[in-house]
Parts: sequence; structure tokens; C-alpha cells
Amino acid sequence: MPGAGADHLRAMRFDVVPAVVLAGVLFTVPAQAQEVLRLDQAVRAALENNERARKAPLRVEQASGQLERARGAFLPTLSATGSGQYRLREDRSGRNTTSSGTITLTQPVLAPSAFPAYSQASHQLESEKWGSVQDRRVVAFETARAFLQALAADRVLEAAMRRLERARANLQNAEARAAAGLASVNDATRATLELATAAREVATAEGRVGTAYLNLGFLMGRPVAPPPPGGQPVLAAPDRTDEAAASFETNPDDQVRAALERRPDLRAAHERTEALRASAKEPLYRLAPTISVSGQVRVLPDPLPTERGHEETATLNLQWAIFDAGFRYADRRTRSAQAESQALDESLLRRSVDNEIRVALVSLKAAREAFKIADEAIATAQRSSDETEILYQQGLARAIELTDATARRFDAEVTRASAKLTMEQAYLELRYALGLGPVDEGAAAR
Repeated sequence: MPGAGADHLRAMRFDVVPAVVLAGVLFTVPAQAQEVLRLDQAVRAALENNERARKAPLRVEQASGQLERARGAFLPTLSATGSGQYRLREDRSGRNTTSSGTITLTQPVLAPSAFPAYSQASHQLESEKWGSVQDRRVVAFETARAFLQALAADRVLEAAMRRLERARANLQNAEARAAAGLASVNDATRATLELATAAREVATAEGRVGTAYLNLGFLMGRPVAPPPPGGQPVLAAPDRTDEAAASFETNPDDQVRAALERRPDLRAAHERTEALRASAKEPLYRLAPTISVSGQVRVLPDPLPTERGHEETATLNLQWAIFDAGFRYADRRTRSAQAESQALDESLLRRSVDNEIRVALVSLKAAREAFKIADEAIATAQRSSDETEILYQQGLARAIELTDATARRFDAEVTRASAKLTMEQAYLELRYALGLGPVDEGAAAR
């Protein structure tokens, strides 16, 4: 009976394991050629390849073009025109063709609306510069988060693989004890169920690893293959980030003041407010007239005896919209409301900086304590698992106790990986709130 049961359990085991082995083989080939990728390298690759990061400077180019266009309201314009005529009948001088050319130079003298328009374009350019920095920061932080999530997925997979190896060893031990009559076949059955559970956890963890690496590669703009099970890691642990997250201490009040001057999104919001305020002033400038001067030279290549070959004129132009049906006041009202709305958005953003920093500090402190507890629990769970395994081999513990100890050890390892990820992400959120880059080297700097 024990031998037949052992054969049946062994067949079940070989049905469970091949999928795990095959998945390991599939991941082996592409990962061997990869070099270890650091966090700063991943961020740099994203800033170079990601379309959102590459598109950010184009906003600055658009705003620069608008500023040049606004500057043109103060500069002269020079134009030339020419005309020619052909008549079927000759004129009195016996000609069939006549031609003329004109060159006109126009210089604005007083263009009141151009001043607020230029100020608006100037502030808008500064806003787009800071907005471009903010867009690149967002991409950098998203990449850093994806990098840490991929690392955490690797840790969970490693824990699942260790659980699978322990489950295999426990099954072999249970089968041997059952065959020797030292334990019931139920111990082997429980060991087989544990093996199936461990294999399922490995398959689930491999799926999460694949998803995490796909997300990281998408943000970086190039593929990143996960490491093979038991092979060399592809991602380097961010030791500096972990050390800083474990030891960061600061005065919130000092950091808030520094963040108000440092955060690019706040600087962009301020410049956007100033641009809208300048735009709101422009309708009132229409109350004043616009003045310009123009000079014109007209040339006749083949003048008649009664015509002059060239003629020069100078003109002073004044245009004054005394009443424009109330459009200027309607525009003033609309733009003033837009400027006030943007000012309130800026004020809300300023107030949120203080709250974001304080929340991030509290979250980091809590995550740090949770990681410390999870790290200490690992040693206890490992010791409990090892002791239970020894007791089971000596016949002093039951199979269910060994299974529970193995499951608790795996849970402790997963909890530690999750707690570490939470701590690292909390530190990233704090750096984001402070207006810093995701890495200390400032890979996302302006």
C-alpha cells in the first residue's frame, strides 16, 4: 500500500513541476546577455527614449515661437510689390507693356496692446520651460517606481522558488518515511499538496515578474528581459536609495520652504498665472490709439515724359477704436476670471506642498517601521521552519506542522519584500514632494 501510494504521489509531482521548469528555460536565453541595470541607468534611458520625455522640449519650442511672434509687433516690416500690364493696343506713347514697382517700410511707433502680449508670451515661455522639467520628472519617477516593482517581483519569485525547493525536499522525505512505514501516506499527500501550492506560487510570481519587466521596458523605451530562475540578477539593488530611505530625517518646515522654490510644477503654475494676468491687461490697452509710420518708394522703369521715374512718400498712420461694441470689456472680464482661476490653482498647489511633504514623511516613517518588523520576522520564520523540519525528520512533528511552517516562512519573505517596496516607494514620494529627482545623482535634473 505505501509503495502504491508513493508511486501515485510521484506521478502527481511530475505533473506539477514541468511547467515551472519550462518557464525557467524560456527566461534563460535572453537574460544571459544582459548587463546589470542600475536605477540611474534606467531613468536615463527613459529620459532619452520615452516619447513623453522627448516631447517635453517641443513645448518650449512652441512657446519660443510665440514669443518671437509677439516681439514682431515692435519691429518694422518691409515689403515689395511689382506689377506689369500688357495691352493689345498700343497706348499714346506706342507701348504695349507697362510696369511698376513699390517698396514699403512700416515701423510701429506706438502699439499699446503689444506690451501685455509680449509679457504674456514671455511668461508663457518660462511656464513651458518649467512644465517641460516637470514632465520629464514624472517620467523619471514612473520609471523608478517600475524599477522598484520589478525588483520586488524578483524577490517574491526567489522566495517562491525557495519554497518550491523545500516542498520537493519535504515530499522526498515524506515518501521515504511512508515507504519505510515511519509515517502514514497522508504525510506524502500533504507534501504533494504543498508542492502544488509552491508551484502555483512560482507560476504566479513569474507572471508578475514578466509584467513588471514589460512595464519597465515600456517606460525605458527598450525591452528588458527578466533574469532566469536562479540566474544572475538583471537589476541592481538601489543600495543608496535603501540606505537613504532607512535613515532619512529632516525638519518639515525647512523642507517646505525649499520645496516651494524648487518644485518645477509650482514654478510653472506661477509663470502661467503671470501670463494670464498680462493677457487680462491687454483689452484695456486697446483704449489707446496705435501709431505707425511708413515710407514708400514707387519706381516706373519706363516712364512717360509726363511721369516721374520714381516717387517717395512718407505716411503717419493713426488708428483709434473709440468704441468697439464692448468687445474689449468682454475680453477683459473673461481673461480676468481666467487669471483669477489660475491664481487659485497656484495657491492650492502651494498649500498642497506642505501637506504632501508631511504626509510623505509620515508614510516613510511608518513604512520604515513596518520593514524593520518584517525583517525581524524573517529570522523567526526561518528558524521555525528549520526547527520544524528537523523535528519532523525525527518523528517529533506532524506533516501539517511542517507545511504550516513552510507557508509562514514564505509569507514572511513575501511580506518583507512588500514592506521593502513600500518603504522605497515612500522615499520616492518624499523626493517627489520635495522637488528632487528619483536618484541622488539628479538624473532627472533640469
